[in-house]
Amino acid sequence: MQIKLYKALYRNLISYASVAGVDESALQKYFIPEGNTSSNSILFRLCSSLQNSGMMRNSIKFNDKDTRYRDIVKKVLFGFNTEKSAATYSDWESIYNAMLAGGITDNGSKEKKESNWEKYCRGLYDGLRFLAYGNGERIIKDLVAVSALTDQELKEIYTISNQIHGLGFPLTCDWLKECGCTWLAKPDVHISRVVKYLKSDEKFKDKDILMMMFSWAETVKSSGEDMGATAYKIDKIIWLLCTGEFYLDDRRVGREAIYREIDALI
Repeated sequence: MQIKLYKALYRNLISYASVAGVDESALQKYFIPEGNTSSNSILFRLCSSLQNSGMMRNSIKFNDKDTRYRDIVKKVLFGFNTEKSAATYSDWESIYNAMLAGGITDNGSKEKKESNWEKYCRGLYDGLRFLAYGNGERIIKDLVAVSALTDQELKEIYTISNQIHGLGFPLTCDWLKECGCTWLAKPDVHISRVVKYLKSDEKFKDKDILMMMFSWAETVKSSGEDMGATAYKIDKIIWLLCTGEFYLDDRRVGREAIYREIDALI
């Protein structure tokens, strides 16, 4: 069933993408991580993933087409220079104040424990400490170099997520997969809903979702159907089908037919 479903989902994605003006060859760029393991890229991807949830994304706007806020973050972090940033900022508040001085507007409610920008800067500070002084860059490079998801990799992901304020397990997965961990998916709302629907199990935990996505990719690859199948690729196929957001081409279609395909095969 996994192979048939993969074929059906990929076929549908090609169809929906064509409606958006994106052909199959242009689709391939979505299946390649956007970052790499250079120091600057790792920090850049952290800046992106740290705000990659609904409420945070609306405030930080790091990936918006209007790059004003991203440009401010880039300047505050010296062009995403981890070593210089870590040496410059002694606490999260110094990063936050630099953001304010750079021109960000923080309209967060002071009745809350912290505003989104305060939360973001806390996470950036923790991330800089992890990368610069916690052997974080080496840990990430080692994770990118592996080709399988085991209990050891899961342990590393949990450890990283617990060290960086506001990141959490799903966003840690998002960060690592965009650095090059193609054996990894992000257990966000779309992937979680699809896997739980597919398995008819609402109690599936994040780690179970990751293992299932990795196993699915390995099954497709070993069958010869797609030797380039990865958890990352299946993640993107599902995400694109669920959202219709072909963001690399600035195109969008309103489709979410993935559940009909699953039902047709069950």
